[in-house]
Amino acid sequence: MEVLEIVVANNVVEFRGQGGENIIVTVAQQAILSPEELIAKSKIMLLHAATFGVDEENSRERRIADAGDEYRLEYHDNGEIREVGGLVFPDLDAVRDECRRSAEDLWKDALSRGEAPVGWAVRARDRRGDIVATVDFSDLQLASANLHQRSQSGI
Repeated sequence: MEVLEIVVANNVVEFRGQGGENIIVTVAQQAILSPEELIAKSKIMLLHAATFGVDEENSRERRIADAGDEYRLEYHDNGEIREVGGLVFPDLDAVRDECRRSAEDLWKDALSRGEAPVGWAVRARDRRGDIVATVDFSDLQLASANLHQRSQSGI
């Protein structure tokens, strides 16, 4: 589906495509997110939904998997670790970008709950189980502090 328009309202993101095709994503969120944040979170949700329950014997799914390497993402959130496997990315840079975006979402969620998360946020493992990317909460905290400092100094 080619997305022609994105409409955001009340934690609902609608991706409108050609020929009347639409995908609607409802984001359950306690904190108020900007439209850009809602769109980013919706894209992550769609990515995870697209790989849920993939039948490895299905030839159509196999062609998608052949388009890149398969990874498993691990999310550390509120003392729990969640894993999503079978995710396909075109290259390692895309894996790192997804880890960063996901970690930023976890960071914002934790802050909205009044928590100060510590440790690693998101990490990616390749097919062999080797860790190929990690984003720590401390990295996000440092980046946020640097951004705040720059904005205060007028840079």
